[in-house]
Amino acid sequence: MEPLTIAAVVGYLAKTLKENKAFKDFTSDFTEATVNWIRPVFLENDNTPNDLLKKLEQNPDSEARKKAAEAAIAVEVEDNPQLIKLLEEMYSVIKSKQSTGSTTTVTNSKNVNTGTVTAGTSVTFGDTK
Repeated sequence: MEPLTIAAVVGYLAKTLKENKAFKDFTSDFTEATVNWIRPVFLENDNTPNDLLKKLEQNPDSEARKKAAEAAIAVEVEDNPQLIKLLEEMYSVIKSKQSTGSTTTVTNSKNVNTGTVTAGTSVTFGDTK
């Protein structure tokens, strides 16, 4: 499960970066212990991005850059096998955040809103008669 787990973590990081979000946004859903071990893989001591993260930020769709990030995480796990538990925790959080891809279809109904409504004034749903 480890290579798949690492690939999912890096994929989630790449997606976060592609959405022009920071590494901090990537780590916001994980426990402090998880963040503490993965931070040095991607950040310098002063919390600035290291070369690995900079390159991934430049091109988050690059398979080579994703593989480099996966390799860096794999080395950390190889050096510290106890990190597998934290890696699996990250994987679980990521999987729980992913959409199931299912959609809801409403038929034979009128005045149905299936999306978000944002209005500066009042909004009325239903018949006005």
